[in-house]
Amino acid sequence: MSAPLLDIRDLKVYYFARRGTVRAVDNVSLKLTKGESLGLVGESGCGKSTLGLAILRLVPEPGRIVAGSVIFDGLDLTKLPEEDMRRIRGSRIAMVFQDPMTSLNPLMKIGEQLTETLMVHGEADKEVAKEKAISILSDVGIGPERFNDYPHQLSGGMRQRVMIAMALILKPDLVIADEPTTALDVVTQAQIIDLMKDLKEKYKMSLIFISHDISLVSEVADRMAVMYAGQVVEVGDVLSIFDEPLHPYTKALLEAIPNIELADQKLVYIPGSPPDLVSPPPGCRFHPRCPFATDKCKVEEPEMIEVRPGRWVKCFRYG
Repeated sequence: MSAPLLDIRDLKVYYFARRGTVRAVDNVSLKLTKGESLGLVGESGCGKSTLGLAILRLVPEPGRIVAGSVIFDGLDLTKLPEEDMRRIRGSRIAMVFQDPMTSLNPLMKIGEQLTETLMVHGEADKEVAKEKAISILSDVGIGPERFNDYPHQLSGGMRQRVMIAMALILKPDLVIADEPTTALDVVTQAQIIDLMKDLKEKYKMSLIFISHDISLVSEVADRMAVMYAGQVVEVGDVLSIFDEPLHPYTKALLEAIPNIELADQKLVYIPGSPPDLVSPPPGCRFHPRCPFATDKCKVEEPEMIEVRPGRWVKCFRYG
């Protein structure tokens, strides 16, 4: 079996705040093969975005990676000099951020931002860079007549398309999309999802798609990792997780999806709130909200176990 493109091992990312240490990512291990799509799902504040930023070593202060490794194509990114990481960002691993308006330079035309990306990474000829920029904009559905537009002249959906073009222009091996549809209406969301699926096939890239919407992740991902309170609690292929969720948290997330075809459906919600990651509960972090919790769950932390090939779960109900 070939080595995975990305192998995250026992990763810990903490924020050292005045009120205490926030354990945003706490002992997370994940693998991603070449050409695969992995969905990363969970409630807001569970550590999804921090995990995405940690892969690129872009965790903002006062956060830092305190333990573990991120092996990308045989290289441990946590140990690389910053100069080497700069070369990897964009060219080998790219990121589509949540809000394109804060990621794009408002004072530069979108075409200039794309050509500058190419030239910084080695494309010396400005005319060739312009041709490549126009081509990638066409791939994301933006015509050449918008090349000289500023970000504020574009709609939210078009700005997100520009961000996708920015991520793909250097043809990276891995793209991390951090909730790229959050601020968009449902029609534009569907267009962006279809676009990302098409581009993934065209560019033969791997994809990590981060979202709090488990139904949205199912549209784009081959496998899914469910995060809760800084930890991954279940991993498996999308169809098997939807057919048979193993972890009580995954089951609760799926039950909370409303069905628009059922007029008299009773809305289901997960009682309680996610824990404070400065002082998470002992034992299983989901036990205060879990209907199946036992005394053991309150004092011992379960191990991540493989219950069958490709299906992993962090729960005492298995094994």
